[in-house]
Amino acid sequence: MSLSINTNTLSQSTGNAYRVFSSGFDSSLEKISSGKAINRASDDASGLIIADSLNSTANSMGQLSRNAVDDISMIQIKEAALGQATQIIQEIGQKTIQAASDAQTSETRMAIQEDVAASLGALNDLYQDTTYNGKALLSDAPGLAALADIDLSSVGGAEAAQEAVDSALDTVSASRSALGSSQNQLEREISNLETQEISARSSESQIRDVDIAEEVMNMKRLDLLKQTSVFAQKQAGNVNAQRVATLLG
Repeated sequence: MSLSINTNTLSQSTGNAYRVFSSGFDSSLEKISSGKAINRASDDASGLIIADSLNSTANSMGQLSRNAVDDISMIQIKEAALGQATQIIQEIGQKTIQAASDAQTSETRMAIQEDVAASLGALNDLYQDTTYNGKALLSDAPGLAALADIDLSSVGGAEAAQEAVDSALDTVSASRSALGSSQNQLEREISNLETQEISARSSESQIRDVDIAEEVMNMKRLDLLKQTSVFAQKQAGNVNAQRVATLLG
């Protein structure tokens, strides 16, 4: 075995081992501190790509779910307004029945006509004022067109008006039914999106999050190896000198 004083390869080897163990210890400590197994691309390049993709998917599912919740809010506002519209139209229907009575005079029928006009104005205002985030929700004014030409000046006109009221109620009921179906569909969609988001989050966690118990054991192992390498480096620094001294002695 050759002996060298200027170059101590054994000391260099143990020093390199110390740097490796020290770097591993620092990385392990960082993972425990952050709770993440991947803090940078060098920790796991392919794992980082997969985890980021899963995170993006989960975020998208979450946003789609929130969008659906907003849509349900709009539907509920529309349905509530149509419920009020139904009540107004039903009140108009009662007035048309009242106007169809032979006991009414032209003056009383005119008074009833004015009441109906006021109700139609209230219905129109209801449709115009029903908005969500500044967006008009009932610009199509369901049933309003059917009631526009009501004429209660005669028994025949009042009877025809009752048919118009029935038509308007059918239109509003159909709109409410469609809204109910849409809400049910959105609720199913939200449930599905939430399931997909949870699945993506869980898969991301398995890749990105650190197993604390396992990493603590790894950190302790690296710490022990680091201390051992420090001791070995100190000993290696004296090995060649001792051997040379023995030969010279």
